[in-house]
Amino acid sequence: MSLLCSPHVLRNRIWIAATCLLVCAIVVAACGKAATPRPTHDAHRSVTAAESFPVAQKTARAWREDALWYGVVPFTSMERAFAIPLADDSPSWYFRFGIPGGETEYIVEVLNGKVRGTNETKIPSYVEPPLAELEPLGDQWVMMDSIALLEKYLEEKDSLLAKFPSMVLDYRLTQPKGQAHPVWTLYNAQNLTKPIFIMDAITDETLPVE
Repeated sequence: MSLLCSPHVLRNRIWIAATCLLVCAIVVAACGKAATPRPTHDAHRSVTAAESFPVAQKTARAWREDALWYGVVPFTSMERAFAIPLADDSPSWYFRFGIPGGETEYIVEVLNGKVRGTNETKIPSYVEPPLAELEPLGDQWVMMDSIALLEKYLEEKDSLLAKFPSMVLDYRLTQPKGQAHPVWTLYNAQNLTKPIFIMDAITDETLPVE
């Protein structure tokens, strides 16, 4: 049998080979290209609360295996509790943990997806509700992320975030005892006299700002 191909067969093989090379090049380029990160809608935080949670929980479990998660503490509350100013231009997420029946708290600070610091303390009740008044939130993140909170707030008629997209925001996530779901509370970090938005963290229902 001849090892040579007819011109027609040769052209087909060249076309197939060229097509395969093109497909491979596209796949390689796609794999090498970093995925475009989803916008957080927060000009000062590149990582959302849910994305920051796993490393905070892992750190808390290294502190105590029975550590329970009680929510997100505003960075402005940490300023008040420790009487020190924090960086407003790059605020951290602060996750609050405790132990069953105990008063000791463990605060894990996460910045850009990495643990920046921890503190075994007790937040004064005039700054944040005591753990005895809160429900633990479980072992996994099952509520709306901070990005969902901001997407919802951007839809509001008088949204300050829509008018001032670079404003510094602050967040609280808690579930007071007797309440069915955890609640997100959003603040303008430069004016803490009143929340600017409140949302059910499970149903994304907008709640009245009192």
